[in-house]
Amino acid sequence: MNLFKHTILAAGAVTALAFGTFAIAPLATVQAADAATAPTQVADAKMGGMSVPKTAADYLAEAAQYDTEAVALDAKAAHHAQLAALYRARASSGSKQETTFRTLANHCERLADVYRSAALEARATAQSHRDMAKVA
Repeated sequence: MNLFKHTILAAGAVTALAFGTFAIAPLATVQAADAATAPTQVADAKMGGMSVPKTAADYLAEAAQYDTEAVALDAKAAHHAQLAALYRARASSGSKQETTFRTLANHCERLADVYRSAALEARATAQSHRDMAKVA
């Protein structure tokens, strides 16, 4: 029961992250439009308490945070991949719970894929910040 509850909470967190990404996209469009009229304000703009890195040290600090996030996401992906394997093993042919265990295994495999993808994106973002540190 506790394991099932964990996978449901993790799915909600991934969904919230995905919707958060979509919510930021329109904001970026508005900021780009504002940049055309007031380019000096964009560099200093703050959004929800966040600011854009300005120095090489700032970019490297951001890169380190994304590297840490990638490691955590890899761990979550591995955890869900293990859960999927456990559920698949319990889904013996002909059992009453076969469909349920297969459904849970599929769910965990999808979560593992999402977490792996997010880890790759976090690593790419970290590299982008390291690249920006070279020119800052």
